[in-house]
Amino acid sequence: MQRELRQQVSALEASGEPLQRIALALSGGKDSTVALHLVREWAAQRRLELVALAIDEGIAGYRAPALECARRGCDALGVELRISSYRDLVGMGLDELLQAQPPAGSPCSPCGILRRRALNLAAREVGVDALVLGHNLDDCAQTVLMNHARGDVARLQRMAPHLHRQPGMVPRLLPLRRIPEQEVYLLALLQGWEFHTGDCPHAAAAQRNLFRDLLLQLEQAQPGTRHGLLRGMDRMRESLEAPQSLARCPTCGEPAGGAGECQFCRRFGVFAV
Repeated sequence: MQRELRQQVSALEASGEPLQRIALALSGGKDSTVALHLVREWAAQRRLELVALAIDEGIAGYRAPALECARRGCDALGVELRISSYRDLVGMGLDELLQAQPPAGSPCSPCGILRRRALNLAAREVGVDALVLGHNLDDCAQTVLMNHARGDVARLQRMAPHLHRQPGMVPRLLPLRRIPEQEVYLLALLQGWEFHTGDCPHAAAAQRNLFRDLLLQLEQAQPGTRHGLLRGMDRMRESLEAPQSLARCPTCGEPAGGAGECQFCRRFGVFAV
């Protein structure tokens, strides 16, 4: 993990100033909990300030116990925890929002848009140089496969870990990206680190489930597929020019992946507070 993180940080620092203060996105689940413990040790060695950021989506019966796990973990390690919410962004939690604006597809799509916006705003507010996410190998390989299936080269190029700084966007680091999900889970158990084990009630409808099942089948038939997808993405990005600067949304002024309004304003502009 530390080798992967050193490489990502070195690439990012080469495009700007050295890191001094970092944040970690903490959900209370196994991945972010493991990342919290490992990154805290790494940050202490480098004398970097570390703050944890949690997002309260407003999902009844799910997020509250996870946030309690996150709070206890931060208290035990002496790490500051700041909590933001979807209510801060759109005046209501996800459960209420899904009733007010039912999505055409999976609830995970609007949730992802809100979560990315909430994390970026929270990271900017606390003044950090980078944001660490707890995505494991399975998460990252699934995302690569999904983007390949869509032929979305631009999104592959923009995926974390971010090697270039973009105005208004706090760069994201992925120290666990080469560690399989089962190994992350095993490490948390062996170390006795408390983490939340509940499943989001909306997870069954996620499009990602199809790619998760496909990837597991591929990995069983051809071991190393997950790592191969990551290596391929890395090599592809090395051969491409640095991504163009993100456009600015004409409505909210935040970074946008394309021309015109950002996804947040297109979808939630009427609710924005």
